[in-house]
Amino acid sequence: EKWEYFYRFANHSYLFVDFFFILSGFVMCHVYGRAFQSEVTLPGYLKFMRARFARIYPLHLVLLAIYVGLASLGFKQTNENPEWSILANAFLVHALGVFDHTTWNIPSWSISVEWWTYVLFPMVAVFAQRRLRPGAALPVLGLSICLFILLATYHGSMSITVGLAFVRCLIGFTAGSCLYAIFATRPAIRPFARINIAILVAIFVVLACLPSPVSDILAFIGFCALVYVASNDTDRRDWLHHPVLIWLGDISYSIYLWHTLLLHVMAKLMLKLKGEQTWSDAEQLGYFLLALLVFEVLILLLAHLSYTFIELPARNFINSRKTYSGRMASEASGAPTAP
Repeated sequence: EKWEYFYRFANHSYLFVDFFFILSGFVMCHVYGRAFQSEVTLPGYLKFMRARFARIYPLHLVLLAIYVGLASLGFKQTNENPEWSILANAFLVHALGVFDHTTWNIPSWSISVEWWTYVLFPMVAVFAQRRLRPGAALPVLGLSICLFILLATYHGSMSITVGLAFVRCLIGFTAGSCLYAIFATRPAIRPFARINIAILVAIFVVLACLPSPVSDILAFIGFCALVYVASNDTDRRDWLHHPVLIWLGDISYSIYLWHTLLLHVMAKLMLKLKGEQTWSDAEQLGYFLLALLVFEVLILLLAHLSYTFIELPARNFINSRKTYSGRMASEASGAPTAP
């Protein structure tokens, strides 16, 4: 009861994956929209898929190998992972309804559905630019929001990681693509370019105070507004351009894929340290804040090392490009830089 708002916000943190889907659709259209404006050629399609493969697959494979290795040593997960689920994860089909629960590295469900969205993107982009009218982006965005509302209401929340997870991804990705089309064809709305902080605060309040599916729906609409407003802000002095946030964007994929494993390890350590002890409210609060601080430091360090020694080298090797770092590496591979 004392931690009700924090608990509710933490329970709704899955919605930031929907923010990533929206952002991913926006960035993919920005980076590759012109390349797939009139037709999809085989060399162009293969180049696009190679860049996406280089972006998401190497680290996913490393984490899968670590989880399988730990399981072989006797460190089992709560959910049973059938042996053939290793193959399903390796081919990124594990979130497409073949299992009724997440397998191995839990966050990788979103990588699975994102990958198959990439597979479809070039063809859909060509169809949209050749067949749809320029003003179609706004009604399609409205349709995406309506589909989100229907799915969230039907499921009770948008915490969908198997089964309809692919639909969840397509809804967010389509919304982001529509936002880019609106952004690219309409003049920037400068009077609104400073309200991104207010939108972000409103999203946090909604997630902390309202139950699902209302919070999920309002947060999704807020994420769409945030992406559009932030995209119109070209002022390089804005807080979104702070070097620390750019660095966090660079390492965000590593943070995402490593965080569950680190949480599991720390939880086991905390349980061993606690033993049979009974902690008072003050002790619980103190240990929680200490664990939170340790986790934040470790995940940032781990993600930085992962980005530097796994992501970048693998990406450069697969793309056969010279070594880049930081923002240049993200732009070279067409990778979304999360805020």
